[in-house]
Amino acid sequence: MFNLFKKKQNEVELPKVAPMELWEERSYMHVLSDSVDTEDITDAKERIKAIDEVNLIEFNQKDDKSGNIILEYKGEEYGIGFYFGDFVFDSLYSLQKQKIHDEDFKKIEKKTKSFIIYMKFNKNYFDSYHLQLKLITAFFPDTLAVIDESAEKLLSGRWVKLAADSRVAPSADSIFTVQAVYDDKTKKVWFHTHGICRTGFSEFELLDISQDNANDLYYLINTVANRVLYQNEAIDDYMFLGEFVDGNMIVATTLPWNEAVCKYPKDILGGAADRECSHNTNSRVIFLYLTEDDANNKRYTKPSEVEERLINNPLYYYSNEQTENMKFMARDRFGLLKEAVSNNHDYTALIKIGLPTTDEEGNIDYENLEHIWFELKEFNEDGFRAVLTQNPYRVPSMKEGDEGEYTICDVTDWIVYTDDMRIEPNTAYLL
Repeated sequence: MFNLFKKKQNEVELPKVAPMELWEERSYMHVLSDSVDTEDITDAKERIKAIDEVNLIEFNQKDDKSGNIILEYKGEEYGIGFYFGDFVFDSLYSLQKQKIHDEDFKKIEKKTKSFIIYMKFNKNYFDSYHLQLKLITAFFPDTLAVIDESAEKLLSGRWVKLAADSRVAPSADSIFTVQAVYDDKTKKVWFHTHGICRTGFSEFELLDISQDNANDLYYLINTVANRVLYQNEAIDDYMFLGEFVDGNMIVATTLPWNEAVCKYPKDILGGAADRECSHNTNSRVIFLYLTEDDANNKRYTKPSEVEERLINNPLYYYSNEQTENMKFMARDRFGLLKEAVSNNHDYTALIKIGLPTTDEEGNIDYENLEHIWFELKEFNEDGFRAVLTQNPYRVPSMKEGDEGEYTICDVTDWIVYTDDMRIEPNTAYLL
């Protein structure tokens, strides 16, 4: 009878999942500025009241200048806390960093104090993230830099101001980072995200990736994270991500990290032994289904087992929501493109235009556009003149080299090439 209480021979004891940390459940950001050094939040309350669509309900502040705020933004109520704390420059070395202007970085090196502002994201995490940036610039218009603790990322103060002032919420990949841990002995990489937990979804991971293929496999985890956030939909069963070069679908699924590591060798980078103190909360590892039968029978393929297919020009789909965000941001910041190119004749630019397509019966389709790159030639009174850089697939009336007149309403993306970098709408603070 005692055999009833013995474990089955093939039963594996799973590693334990830890509770989420505060900075995972909430969004924690640390602000650096000259005004932070003097703990000057004079007029912050009035500047917060002036934020468009904000209704300030309470602004409470203690003698130590910590406090809390209750407000409504776009019809949703938020509770926000804040306090001053010490800042140690060496803590930045482990963070991903946006491009920081040299003069700004020299000032960051001298900072010893930060202002911490934290909040729980509501169901619209894009609005929540945007609101937090708006509050930061309301507290400190002279913001120099922001450490996004939840995403483990250093943000340029210039980017924060641009994003806060924009009519368009920042893109999904502003909310998270993808970090890579390398093992020089095995030449393997462990990818994992930070920043997604605060949206209500899990973080994502890739295990056992070859260093040689890491740059290509990055797009797999980045695509998964973007699709989940833009579609506001967890991968409960599976998600279509795109196509392999042979036309077969790229279908992703996930498992909780503590189940996933049991499918790999015990000593793998990112295994249970590497998670005793961190990366042991709400995170899921990405697997693939190669066939419909695999999906029906829960047969998981490790991405590391099909790396050759994943580096051979896979086509990853953009969701409609991601395309819309890119389009509106490109238009919102088009003036920065125009100013930069007009004032710097060595700069060149590509502008992506949405072209009406033609179906098999010859009908013009104004809904399903083909987005294609044009080389900017010049600006004019109504818009700009540009030359098509490639042959379209579904616009038979146009070919590479065709030149035309377009307006900002046609724009869906753009790139500026300076002497030493390429700048897109999300990095327009560098112009």
